[in-house]
Amino acid sequence: MTIQLSFRIAFMIYTIALLTATHWPGLAIKGPISRTDLVIHVGAFGLWTLLLGMTGWVRSKCCVRRSALLVGLIGMGFGAFDELTQPFFDRVFDWLDLVADMTGAILASLVLFVFWYFKNGKRCMIDPESMPDSVAQTDPDTRS
Repeated sequence: MTIQLSFRIAFMIYTIALLTATHWPGLAIKGPISRTDLVIHVGAFGLWTLLLGMTGWVRSKCCVRRSALLVGLIGMGFGAFDELTQPFFDRVFDWLDLVADMTGAILASLVLFVFWYFKNGKRCMIDPESMPDSVAQTDPDTRS
């Protein structure tokens, strides 16, 4: 099993667990600070975005900045989807939760940008050798 496949499996399991936890009716989290749930939202949606980035499913073929931006936008969209669908499960839409979800996605996309930037030799352009199989293009003349 490749590392990329491991990330894909972890991402799918985590997505199901996250959606279950955020849509479970009456689930309340108590903590040592006021609105502990906001800290959890930042971490939970940040981890979701990191896992998405590591799956290799969302990558620009040309630039790490664009890849990080795409993953971040999808993470923010997923956070919005999560918050907007909660009222269908006797949960409450909360603007602060939405901001926390999006903050986690943004922070994770910045981490991915730094990781990909240094992994690709401090260049904007992605080295085809370091790209996942799902994104890398093979030259038809070099196939065996």
